[in-house]
Amino acid sequence: MAEGSGYRWAEDGGRQAVRGGLRGRLDALRELIALSRTRLDGRALEGAGRVLETADERYRLSGEHTVVALAGATGSGKSSLFNALAGANRSQVGPRRPTTAEPVACVWPGSRPGAEGLLHRLGVPSHRRHAPADGNAELRGLILIDLPDHDSSATEHRAQVDRMLELVDAVIWVVDPEKYADAVLHERYLRPLAGYAEVMFVVLNQVDRLPGDAADQVVDDLRRLLDEDGLALGEHGEPGAAVLALSAATGKGVGELREALGQFVAERGAADRRLAADVDAAAERLRSVYVAQCPVGLTEQARAEFDDRLAEAVGAVATGRAAERDWLRHAERACGSPWARLRGRRGGRGSRWDNP
Repeated sequence: MAEGSGYRWAEDGGRQAVRGGLRGRLDALRELIALSRTRLDGRALEGAGRVLETADERYRLSGEHTVVALAGATGSGKSSLFNALAGANRSQVGPRRPTTAEPVACVWPGSRPGAEGLLHRLGVPSHRRHAPADGNAELRGLILIDLPDHDSSATEHRAQVDRMLELVDAVIWVVDPEKYADAVLHERYLRPLAGYAEVMFVVLNQVDRLPGDAADQVVDDLRRLLDEDGLALGEHGEPGAAVLALSAATGKGVGELREALGQFVAERGAADRRLAADVDAAAERLRSVYVAQCPVGLTEQARAEFDDRLAEAVGAVATGRAAERDWLRHAERACGSPWARLRGRRGGRGSRWDNP
């Protein structure tokens, strides 16, 4: 990986922590859990513990591959899109619902092994693992998973989707013109997962069914809904979810998705960004336990006295304000507590992790 990243590739294709913001935040989370075991209810720490287990397991496996899931509702056409990207019929498509009962994988080989371990972790059966028809080099290292329908009538299918969404590096949400505003999609998935925007694609499929400029209108409305969900959109160079429109049936727009996906996979940063979002979510859940509800800083009386004395000494109230801002900026770093390091900020998509 590029210098400055939190992890580097090991010789066997696994990953090894060496330095950087993500490693420091994971270490801080581990320390925080250890210090809190005798003070907090185990249930309060359970989610944070799963984040560490997930990170440890992911980095023991292949760093050469990026695992991307295709998720969508019944009839959205995600299996057709899966086949279009694979270049052949690898996932069953038909009128009978639900069509996808088991997850299906298509693996674009990388320069190192490791895909088998990731597929075993996801629980993809061996008879459901395929290779693409053309082995397109631009998608090298991609593991594409076609998930069961998230709104399937079979409860075991929905449970399987929820489990796998916690393990994949990124998700392509496939929606159609009829159900793109479905409450289940937005309230159960997109809104709670808004913090994972940097590892999301939202694809409006079946645009061939829309006349004239109706596709543009639907895309605009879809963007509006995503914004209401709190999902940052990757526009004008800003990090966030990519929104695309295409037709898996006719091939329109599939090339654009393939190109965007190829660039995303080539960055080899999806696992890092996914885990960083996991740490963000864990930190937010622990916030009420470790952060006082009152604001941190000087009281109004202390600030007034400080300003008056400093103004008298140097002749500038602004100097006092600057000193206070400087104190606030460096206070957490000076304390060196696990919570302060856990809350460390991270960059956007494609950015480097700050060194501790």
